[in-house]
Order: sequence, then C-alpha cells, then structure tokens
Amino acid sequence: MELHARQRRHTRRTPPKDAAPPRVPVAAVAPVSDGEASRHSITIRYDTLLYGTLQNMIRSSHTAQDFTYPSLADFIRAALRAYQHGMVLTEQDTQGPKLETSLRVDRDLWLFYKALPSRMRAKILERVLRTFLQQHAAGTGTPAEPDRTRPPRGTGRGGRTQPANAAS
Repeated sequence: MELHARQRRHTRRTPPKDAAPPRVPVAAVAPVSDGEASRHSITIRYDTLLYGTLQNMIRSSHTAQDFTYPSLADFIRAALRAYQHGMVLTEQDTQGPKLETSLRVDRDLWLFYKALPSRMRAKILERVLRTFLQQHAAGTGTPAEPDRTRPPRGTGRGGRTQPANAAS
C-alpha cells in the first residue's frame, strides 16, 4: 500500500511592489525605561537563623526611627555592594537549614553576583551578610566621639605626660 500526499494549491496574495509597509500602532511598541531595563533577579540561599536575626535587626531599627534599610532586600543589596567595593570577609558561614529567596538588583550588581563561583555563591553570600551585619552592629554601637572621662593613652594621672624612662 502506497501513500500519496495530496497536492495543494498555494494561493498567496502578494502585495503590489509599490505598496507601503503595514503600520504598527504606537501603543504596541512601548518604550522600556532605564529603571526597568536595568533590573535583574537573583536567587539566594542563606541560613534561617540569620534570616531571623536580620528581620529582628531591621524591625528594631525601624522602631528606633532608623530607616537606612527599609527591607531585608535593601540590606542584602547594601551588603553585596560593600563586598563588591572591597569589604573583607571576617565571619564564617554556618551549617543548618537554608532559606531561599529572590530579589531584584541592578545590572552591575547582577553581573558581579554572576561572576562569583557558582558552587560557592551561597557560602560567600552568607559570609557577606554575616560580616556586614557585624560591621553594622559595631558601627552603631560605638560612640561618635572618644570618651573624654578617661585620660588619653600615654598620659599619667591628671592628664600630665610621663617621661618614657620614668620609674613608677
């Protein structure tokens, strides 16, 4: 048994050669603003205990009328930006259950994050967050001016300097 395909007639209307191209409505081509074009999404994983600590820190800073970081995503962006600009990592990552979330970042931060080693991104990010949290906590806990109640180092009692070879 042999199968034969039917032959179809192709009737195609060709436009005249001097006809103008069809018009596209202006509303169909919406321009993309720079703010929307430069936003990229990254998915991150970090410790659930760290998540709770960060949420509590942000909540307590909002209670104290400090809105430096409006949300956890802004804190993570600031931590990544600090690491991008040379922050030295001092804290270690921990073992435990991880939480996965995604956030939107601008293009240069997205490219920086994608340039990190793919298998180490979660560990690096957790270390970045812990270090940034430690620096943030240390920065808000220290006074802006040195303590004036104690004499400066190298001075004796009453603020008078002692000679280097003086015996006590």
